Amino acid sequence: MDGARSHLAHLAAFCAAVAAALAGFNYLADPYGNFDVPRIAGVNRLPLGFNHRPLLAKALAVDRVRPASIILGNSRAESAYDVGHPGFAARPAYNLGIGGAGLGQVRRFFLEALAAGRLEQVLLAMDLTMFEPSLAASQRIPGAVLLTDESGRRVPGREWERLAFVLLSGPASADSWWSFRHQRDPVAIYLPTGRREESYDERQVEREGGHRSASLHTEAAFLATTLRDTRSSAFAESYRALLAQFAEIVSLSARHGVRLDIVINPIHARHSYVYAAAGLWPLLEQWKRDLAAIAAGHGVALWDFSGVSACTAEPMPGAGDAATKMRWYRESGHFRPRLGTIVLDRVYGRADADCPDLGARLEPATADATLARQRAALARWIAAHPEDVAEIDALARRYGRGPPSALAGAG
Repeated sequence: MDGARSHLAHLAAFCAAVAAALAGFNYLADPYGNFDVPRIAGVNRLPLGFNHRPLLAKALAVDRVRPASIILGNSRAESAYDVGHPGFAARPAYNLGIGGAGLGQVRRFFLEALAAGRLEQVLLAMDLTMFEPSLAASQRIPGAVLLTDESGRRVPGREWERLAFVLLSGPASADSWWSFRHQRDPVAIYLPTGRREESYDERQVEREGGHRSASLHTEAAFLATTLRDTRSSAFAESYRALLAQFAEIVSLSARHGVRLDIVINPIHARHSYVYAAAGLWPLLEQWKRDLAAIAAGHGVALWDFSGVSACTAEPMPGAGDAATKMRWYRESGHFRPRLGTIVLDRVYGRADADCPDLGARLEPATADATLARQRAALARWIAAHPEDVAEIDALARRYGRGPPSALAGAG
């Protein structure tokens, strides 16, 4: 019996030593940038675990930073809006944009930041793609990631469960090893502010053969997968549910005295035409009207930067041109931080000399006139860009989309 006890004691000591060594390795590697450890170039200076588990990394940041200002949205918000902008008066500030996020994930991270207890200001960056029904099913957030439940209440003991995952789990250990191995490799880098630095995405554009080729890739992905069944009762039900989640963010912000500004992102004119070629233009306009009605009901500013303007209609380099660099866009779906800065300048009342016709307040009383101007501007772009239109029409036919939505009243 004594021998068995001794064996068990040795086994327990061995397991404890292994756990301590694993925790120490994950603590020092710190792939999610969560711990206050010495930063060593080539070892742990870059928290590359953001590449594998951005939800976890950004949830940890909410608890660590307890931001007073946040940016919410998908990859466009994550890469193009900088919380260093002076419009974010409440500090500290953090970019909680997440690539591919649907509105359900955005809502959960809003509730997480609200529960942290310091939130004063929110920029919510919107795209119709965030209402894609499949995202609601595919973007369930694992239990150990957030400290709050679906209603926004803190879950007792969740912080210890999450810490155990970060220090002792196999997936976190794999992220630590991967982060260590790729410190000098060209992978995506996330800044301490939460913004995704654009150099890796620039190299991706180069690998894809330039801005036009990269745009075609983005547009093909949209037409192949996004908002394909918008006439079904299932879509209508999902749309109503997501609109209610949007209304919840707006009403909770008002209730808690949080300044909320909402922007519809400045997509390129080509991507505006993608919506028309996919037969989605009527839905896009209805979505904007719905957002405007909810925002106005709580006195919240809604800005629409998606219309065709001098900057959003930046000429696309020709086919095969991999050398010319666009000023405002990486590809038609993603704009650069310099355009994001102009968006923030408009929202927060700062003057700028570039893009004078970019964006407008969208309100129920003026929505019809604003949307009519956007239709007319897109119609003029269509008439002046037959090569772009032909490329997108060919993609739409390939993926069984359309027919193109009529731009009623445009001309």
